[in-house]
Amino acid sequence: MNDLDSVKRLRRSTPTMTPQAEQAARARLLAAMREPAPRRLPRRRPAWRPAIAAALTVVVGGTWVATREPVMTPVADVRELSERAADAAERSPDPGTRTGQWLYIKELKAAHDKYSGYGVSTSKRVTWEQWTSVDGKKVASFDEKGRLDNQFTHPGIGAAQLAKEPVTPETVLDRLRAVLAPLNSAGGDPLPAMNELLFQSIYQLMGEQALPPEVRAALFRALPTIEGVTVIQDATDAGGRRGIAFSHTGDWARYDLILSSEDYRFLGTYGESVIDKTFTWTGGKADVPAGTPVTWTAQLETALVNEPGQRP
Repeated sequence: MNDLDSVKRLRRSTPTMTPQAEQAARARLLAAMREPAPRRLPRRRPAWRPAIAAALTVVVGGTWVATREPVMTPVADVRELSERAADAAERSPDPGTRTGQWLYIKELKAAHDKYSGYGVSTSKRVTWEQWTSVDGKKVASFDEKGRLDNQFTHPGIGAAQLAKEPVTPETVLDRLRAVLAPLNSAGGDPLPAMNELLFQSIYQLMGEQALPPEVRAALFRALPTIEGVTVIQDATDAGGRRGIAFSHTGDWARYDLILSSEDYRFLGTYGESVIDKTFTWTGGKADVPAGTPVTWTAQLETALVNEPGQRP
């Protein structure tokens, strides 16, 4: 039983409030409490501190600057958010990828903390670069010795496959299921439930692939059909930019796909453990308490390039 079910049991003596009405009421309350005037960050204060609450921070030429706080437009539910995001995606330019290209991605991310790589620090940031092949099958990055390391990536599907006609919420989900279903038969630990895998796949595609507008829109419209997807009305990426997020809680962690509240472009991600979890491997283990941040990112730059390791 989840927290919402518990609340509903307590309300049996009162008229039923729908989940959509609850979301809308909470959004209106948050909007009413928010101060209308933006506040400036203290001079020279590091822009990445989690205490930023009323300013949008961006990176320009390697310098942190504070800009006007974005207008936070509440949404009633996940379906409304998906339609707003899909409409914005359909109006965006087509990246026009070519076979053999790679997507260069530069992001700010919370540095690994304790728990042997299963947790991140909310007070430390690193700049990270990676390259994802446009066929969705490989990802490359530089290792600690400066060598370019190529690996296979999840979910192993790219823009070209997803863009085959017809492109609808149903077809893009069917294509994702087709590549995800065989993974559980490959041995090793059992994978999460399909709903969780689908959300994680969309979460990764949005941040790591140069998707055509129609594919991005279809993926946004598919999210409300995945059981357990909700809305976080006020989310913050690792760069301090505030937005709105699609969210899904799986068997041990919650992951948020953060979008701009102004134009619904991808901003970054956040993940947090929701239960105490122990990970074991040969020669060691890590106990990760509930509430541990497990990922926090802010996408700073993307560009199509001809090979991994190339910068725009």
